[in-house]
Amino acid sequence: MRSLATNHSASGAFSKADGRVDTSVGLFDHASRFFLSLADNAGDRNLLSSTQIEDIRDRSVLAELIKSVAPEKAISLSDALLTEFGSIGRILSESEEALRRVIGSHDAVINLLMAAEKLFTAQLQNDLPKRLVSATDSKLINYLQGSMGSLANETMRVLFLDNANHLLKDEELGTGSPNKIFVPPRSILKRALELNASAIILVHNHPAGDLKPSQSDIKFTMLIKTICRELEIKLHDHIIIAGNQWSSFRKMRLL
Repeated sequence: MRSLATNHSASGAFSKADGRVDTSVGLFDHASRFFLSLADNAGDRNLLSSTQIEDIRDRSVLAELIKSVAPEKAISLSDALLTEFGSIGRILSESEEALRRVIGSHDAVINLLMAAEKLFTAQLQNDLPKRLVSATDSKLINYLQGSMGSLANETMRVLFLDNANHLLKDEELGTGSPNKIFVPPRSILKRALELNASAIILVHNHPAGDLKPSQSDIKFTMLIKTICRELEIKLHDHIIIAGNQWSSFRKMRLL
């Protein structure tokens, strides 16, 4: 988030995180595995780069999915979608209007893609622990990467927790451009009070892939920290999601 910020030393049930680079897979890796992947031919794989393998995999997976509702158009529609958006993750994160702009009136395909996104997000939500012992719990990071890692625009979401660190709500509170977002701090704290939350975790994505927080990110987080302290609400962490990587303000000693 190029318009955000950081600092608050969280205490309580959240443990200190270890390591910053995550190796867990996100939602859209799950999606690929859910359908088809490349044929298991080691000789062929050795002739291809990792980028080529991913491209072939995505085209195979997407065409197989679309075939269930539009068998004669599966290849042409999957090619059109991947040419426009670049990856399955980006396709599943796009709006109905954006999909329709590329493939026209293929309502069955559009409905299927939007249902697939909801299915995989729900799958990852169901895997979340009932009680978070760390703001960088691997299942939480996996869920955040899956639901935010492929978004084209910066988006802010907030996890609201009770005093035992049970998740009360996970809400999106703002979206902006590919490199900028503005979220009024007041809206975050107002919602926390409405939910009677005892703690929050801030999360936003960097579509360009940079894990480093900007100065505005840091200033924003510092402001949230100050207000939280006055309201006796804990700011456990601020997570940045960039594709299948992530960083944490607390692990960077910014909180």
